[in-house]
Formats: sequence, C-alpha cells, structure tokens
Amino acid sequence: MVPIDKLNDDCLELVFEACEGCPWTLCTLAKVCRQWYIISHRPSVWRRLLMDKPNCHAAYTRFLLSEFNFDRLQAVRTVTLSKPSETRHAHLRPLPFFSMKQIRNLYTSNLCLAEIEYLSQQIVRTKSELNLISCTNIETWCDTKRFSSDLIQVHPNLSYVQLQFCQDGHSGFASIHNRAVLQQEQWSPSIKVFSLTSVRDSESIEQRNMLVSIADIEDERKELYYSQDIDQLEQKKNIIMQGWYYLERGLVEKYRFFSSLNGLERLEFGFCFAWTPDIWRECFGKVVTASPDLSYLSLHGWDQLGKLTKMGGQSSTMQPIRVDAEKAIRECFEMIPRLTCLQLVDFSIGSGIFNVGNHLSKSIIHLEIEFTKTFARYFNEPADLWLLIGPLKEFICSVFSLNTSIKRSVTIRLDPDLLNQVESSPFFIQEPFLKSIQLSLKDKNVEIKLLDSCLV
Repeated sequence: MVPIDKLNDDCLELVFEACEGCPWTLCTLAKVCRQWYIISHRPSVWRRLLMDKPNCHAAYTRFLLSEFNFDRLQAVRTVTLSKPSETRHAHLRPLPFFSMKQIRNLYTSNLCLAEIEYLSQQIVRTKSELNLISCTNIETWCDTKRFSSDLIQVHPNLSYVQLQFCQDGHSGFASIHNRAVLQQEQWSPSIKVFSLTSVRDSESIEQRNMLVSIADIEDERKELYYSQDIDQLEQKKNIIMQGWYYLERGLVEKYRFFSSLNGLERLEFGFCFAWTPDIWRECFGKVVTASPDLSYLSLHGWDQLGKLTKMGGQSSTMQPIRVDAEKAIRECFEMIPRLTCLQLVDFSIGSGIFNVGNHLSKSIIHLEIEFTKTFARYFNEPADLWLLIGPLKEFICSVFSLNTSIKRSVTIRLDPDLLNQVESSPFFIQEPFLKSIQLSLKDKNVEIKLLDSCLV
C-alpha cells in the first residue's frame, strides 16, 4: 500500500473528490500542507456541496458568505441538503445560495415540501439551469405546502425528477396533490425520468363518500314501492353522479401537467386510487403514447375505484365506471411497445392489467409486484385473499407465457402478515403458492422470488 504522502496531485484530487463535498472535511484537508491547500482549491473538488448538519446553520452561513470561498462556490454543480429523521418538525433556516450560480443537481432527504420549495426558489434566483431534482423521504409533518407541479415547471431544463414522499407520514398529515397555479400552456418538458410516489388526491376522499352514498341509495331503493319515493331517490342519485363527473373533470385538469410529459424513458407514479377512466385515457394514456422509448414503469395504489376495499363494491351504478376504468388501463398498456421492467405496488390485478399480459410478454424482462401493510389490511377473510392472489398468479403466468433464451425474473413482495396468510391458506395446502407458479413457468427461463416486503 502506497503512503498518502507518496500520491501525486491527481491521485490526491480523486481522494478529495471522494469526500462528497463536505465543506468541513475539505477545509480541514486544506490546512495539512501547501500541496493539499492547492489541490483543495481545484474546481473538481468543489463540484459537490453537502450540507447535512442543520444544527450548524451559523457555520454554513459564514461559509457561504465568505469572500474567501467565492471561487469554490462558483464551481459547485451539485447541492445535497438533508436532515436526520425527525421526531418533531422544525423548518430549516434559510441559507444564502446566491454565490452558487451553476447548480445543476439538487438532492434532498428528510425535508418537507415547504423547505424544498424554498430551495427551489433560491436556485431560480441564481439563474442556475437545474437538470436534476431528487427529493427522497419528503416529510409530511406539516401542512404548510402541498404538492403541485409548479415546483417542477419553474425549472424548464429538468431531465430527471424524483419526488418520493414518506408514505403515510408520522403526524397524520397526508401528502396531497393540488392543482398547479402556473399551468404554463407553452411549457415543453425535457424530462426523461419522472418519479412521484406516495402522493394522494384529496378528491379520493370525496369519491369514497360518493361510493358509500350510492350504495346506500341502491339499498334503500330495494325497500321502496311508491313511485314518488323512488323518483326522489333517483334524483338524489343523479345529483351525486353529476358531482362524480365534475370531480373527474377537475382531476383531468389537475393532471394536465402530467399529461404534457413526453419522451419518458422511466416513469414511477402513485397513488392512482382516484384515477377514473378519463384520467387513465386523457392523462396517463397521453404520456405513454408520447413516450415510445418507455422501458421502466412503476405504478402505485389501485383498488379498482373502491371495489377491493368493499366501498360500493356491489353497486350497479358504479360497475360500468369500474369496467370502463379497467378497459382504459388495458388500452394504455397496449400503447407501450418496449416495456422491459414493470413494478406494481399495492395495485389490484383487475381485468385491465390481467388482459394485457400477452402484450407484455413480448418485451418484459423483469416484473415486480408488491403488496404492503397498507393494502393488506383490506383482506380479512379467506375469500378476500383469493381475490388478490388468484388473479396475481394467472397474470404472472400470462406475462411469461412465451419461451425465450433471455433470462427473466419475477419478484413478489408481500407484507409479513399477508405472506403468513398465503402460506397457511387452505387454497394452497396441497400446492404452495410459490411452487404452483414455479410449476406453471417451468422451462420458461424465469427466476421467481417470493419475499417479505419489509426486506430490502
């Protein structure tokens, strides 16, 4: 092993770059000797800047305002800000970004939307052309700011967008998707990778209330005999359904930004619980049609508009809407010619996705299906379990029905409680679930894994 004092300047530069832009580490290294001081001022060493200690706000502020660091900050291209996981929420205090005028990439972790929006505004003021924004574990501790596409539209040069919310938060606030204020008509996105997960539509709550009301009306209708009472009940139902369609058009308008995306290569989105037939066709359908090179797709959250959760599951009024939604899903998937990787998370296998299996078999290399604890709570009876697992097995067999020399794989991740139910279910006593799939896909060159969803 070569002692560090024997390394030449270029090797030392690589060592300094490996410090990941921590200003305290780099400033300390600069004090070792004259050689290290000179190397520590090379622009490549300061391409990244890491600020992950919110308690050091005063020190960060002094560093960012120091005239001595001006040239260093001019070299910064990637900024990373993070906080430890919180047990009590407190916003980051503002930091001066005006010396960094060439920021191309922004990474955050454990920040809330209000904090991320403030950082975004600061970058806009520096006139930096942001190419990448990756925000993981977005906290939902406060309701100061709700998600809208304004956050993305203010950066017209973005090619990579990742906004990953904590699924349910810790304080009771949910991550709600609001309609954008900007709605730039002439905005032409250049995004290739788009990921927005664990965002809920507030309209979903209204939809659930309407489903319950429609089911109650239909139950009440069975006990009425007088035409006057029946007419009043029908009028009430018509008012609710009119509200449903107004809600649907509002959702289409809200997702107008999403439908403007084109040329995507990778798409991850959720939740889709509130997606009606028009959302699937007019928004999601437009995206996949305009993205012929889409190779990776991940969709989160679909319960067939409340059917799986038994909200108006037997409603004759809602059944045609649900059937049309499943038809729309099938139409959308048939528009994707080269999908190689598909991930479905808490996504019910209805007739739409089920009937597109043969189309997917032409291109799919990897399939991943996951049901988390959030979804597993809806299955309390043995029959409920079969409604989930039965279509799942048939769908997997359909996707991998073709013989090919290419090695393919399918990964099934189940919540531990759901996995225990499957393993002890009377439906799989004679032939375990995993073994039944393995036998069905024998000689298909497919690797099959059944895992606990809690395992990474």
